[in-house]
Amino acid sequence: MAYLFSSDKPKEPVDSSFENESFVKLTDLLYTSKIIVAPSTIRRSAHGVTYEWGEPAWCWCSLEGREQQAGMFSISGAEDKNPQSSGGLREVTVKQIQCREWHGDIHTFVWIDGDLYDVDGAPEHREHGRTHHWEIHVRRAADMGMIPEEFRLRPKLPADDAPVWGESKEALAWYESGSIGT
Repeated sequence: MAYLFSSDKPKEPVDSSFENESFVKLTDLLYTSKIIVAPSTIRRSAHGVTYEWGEPAWCWCSLEGREQQAGMFSISGAEDKNPQSSGGLREVTVKQIQCREWHGDIHTFVWIDGDLYDVDGAPEHREHGRTHHWEIHVRRAADMGMIPEEFRLRPKLPADDAPVWGESKEALAWYESGSIGT
């Protein structure tokens, strides 16, 4: 493993003092939103490919949207920008999630403000500097406001005893050790 400076030494793991205490929301930018995350698995059969949804979980995170920018509908200017007879235009990278703890992959679905998003690309673990976190780009798969009420998907809520991503001892140890920029 390389270090930025030769005098840098790897830090010893920090024992969390939160061992027997209930979780208290941190005053950190990475704990501003709580979303539902639904991991899934691909099943291939003679009838095609389907997704099997896993057990959902809550996730503490920071959401960055594209509210101040026009939605992107293609990656390059050479791509067709006109709606087709089937499907249509699809937004690209409409939100970015940053969180302390992430157990999903490219087959993970995320519920944000009632809309369904899918992960766009591999989640990236950012270990540089003082802000250890995961960065995930998601794009909207379904705008539930545009779907008639009787056909809308509803998120399956996580079980009461389901773990909450961002509340694990490892994530809290990062915070307690002062290894984040707040």
